Amino acid sequence: MNAATKYVEASENVSPLHEYVSDHGQGVSQSELEHATVAGRSVTLSNDVNSDDQDLIADGIRVTDPAEKSCFNNSLGMWEFNERFSYVEGFAVMTDSDVGGIEHAWCLLDGEHLVDTTTAAFDHYYGVAIDDPEILRRYAEESPHEGILGNHKNRYAFLRDRGYVD
Repeated sequence: MNAATKYVEASENVSPLHEYVSDHGQGVSQSELEHATVAGRSVTLSNDVNSDDQDLIADGIRVTDPAEKSCFNNSLGMWEFNERFSYVEGFAVMTDSDVGGIEHAWCLLDGEHLVDTTTAAFDHYYGVAIDDPEILRRYAEESPHEGILGNHKNRYAFLRDRGYVD
């Protein structure tokens, strides 16, 4: 089983964020992923991304210039670059780490191919695609980005609107 799925299922009662991701998310396992270099960046991709799509990803990387430890910025930037990229938030796990799940953001190309432009060697993912353009535009205007699901600056407005926070 996907290590991120195990983490989310075991921690669904930890916080409203964990509960929401557990209720609405889906996992991507290590066997479906590859760590690659695209446009000079170390990225994680679904292993079935074709060369034309890798060219689109490379263009997105050149335009958005992803930064380390800025997964929310990086993922929203890719969505702004091309709406073929869906924005996803959830948890990611590194197999060789005892940390458990780390709150993280990445993209899905065409809703199915994982694209993580933030340099980290995550092997397992479990997250929720946020596909409401109005919500994405509103959060993309923030800087720095705090994420959407776990955004404490706005008192978890996204989760509150969905009944996960009182």
